[in-house]
Amino acid sequence: MMYFKHSELATKYHVSLKTVHNWIGSAKEGKINLQLHQENGKTYIANTIDNASMLKALANKGKKYRNTLHHKVISPKPEFYQLFNRRQTLDIIYNLSIHYEIPLKYSYFNGGAIEWDKWIQRLDREDSPSTYTSTVKLLQSNLDRIDFLLQGHSRINVIDIGVGNAMPVRGLLAHLLERGVLNRYIAIDMSEEMLHIAERNIKEWFGDKVKFEGHVRDISFERFDDLLVDDMLSDNSSEVVNLALLLGATLVNFRSPVDILRTIYGSMGQEDVLIYTLKPDTEASRNYFDFSAQPGQNSLASTHNMVVDLLNIDETLCDLEMGFNEQKRMRYVRVRLKTALTIEFVSDHGKRNVDLEKGDTILLWRARHQTPLEIISDFEDAGFTLLHSSLTKDRQYLMTISGVDIRSEE
Repeated sequence: MMYFKHSELATKYHVSLKTVHNWIGSAKEGKINLQLHQENGKTYIANTIDNASMLKALANKGKKYRNTLHHKVISPKPEFYQLFNRRQTLDIIYNLSIHYEIPLKYSYFNGGAIEWDKWIQRLDREDSPSTYTSTVKLLQSNLDRIDFLLQGHSRINVIDIGVGNAMPVRGLLAHLLERGVLNRYIAIDMSEEMLHIAERNIKEWFGDKVKFEGHVRDISFERFDDLLVDDMLSDNSSEVVNLALLLGATLVNFRSPVDILRTIYGSMGQEDVLIYTLKPDTEASRNYFDFSAQPGQNSLASTHNMVVDLLNIDETLCDLEMGFNEQKRMRYVRVRLKTALTIEFVSDHGKRNVDLEKGDTILLWRARHQTPLEIISDFEDAGFTLLHSSLTKDRQYLMTISGVDIRSEE
């Protein structure tokens, strides 16, 4: 008979091992109707449909009678509701309830955008190998290849997805301007504050030569093809091609990178091209964490802490954890709760609670590690075909250039 390990139940239902042992004890005494299984002299809870329903009910019942000494009820700060709209608030509630994470995209709102800008500027000053500096070098060393893949088009739209502060794309824009082929520069980012920083930089570098078009979009589900309709339906559409950029290993931070790629794929035309840069899986990269504008800082970076702070989860309620998950091949930054929490979210239509147990973790940042072949496979799954790839001289950073794969249903 199939059965649950005690640790599996503790993780699945967010309870302590002591609670699981109490369930087994109550079942033995006939107080609750759970089917048990004996294996090598040990007692386990059987993995049955009836047991699953009972376990869920027991877990929910336990939450109602938690000891208030070990349970806190908190509410987000007023600034939380000023910063995030109703849809974003619901998204945060869903992700906390279902996935036990705060999506990284919300870290770049408000002060988080400023800290990100400072961090990239720091990497630029140091000029040591990093995702930022290597992205710049890969773009610069592959300008001829980019020109070759876009030849035959006299007007190039650059769509910068997750624009950040726009620093990585500066050299590419200058190159396209020099060739006289830059048509539009379209910046897409979840954070309006980040778009303001990018716009300021573009104006400082290029003045009126580049018109900045900033759009707040969540690339998790929002396409950008509507921004290109006029160009694509014009009489001169054959002259225009779209160059989409996804720079700085953006995909590795998402729970489902292929879903993001499919959204991008659905926004692109037959002749369009997508450039992606990242650091593939290496032994050295698995233990590397450095997010601060000041080198050597080991505390939780302000970009990651911003939403945690707005939720009123202060440092006395949790411990910071940073590490590498071998099974998932994923670096992570998370907090582990030192007490059970209920977060009360309030709207004009009522309250919505998120219940978290002592020992639960909230993921704040992830970086999935993939080999170049795995990366290319993800792009193929999303509908792209590889046109070109390039590694830095130290073989630590990769750039791929992909096109839309034209597939026929047979």
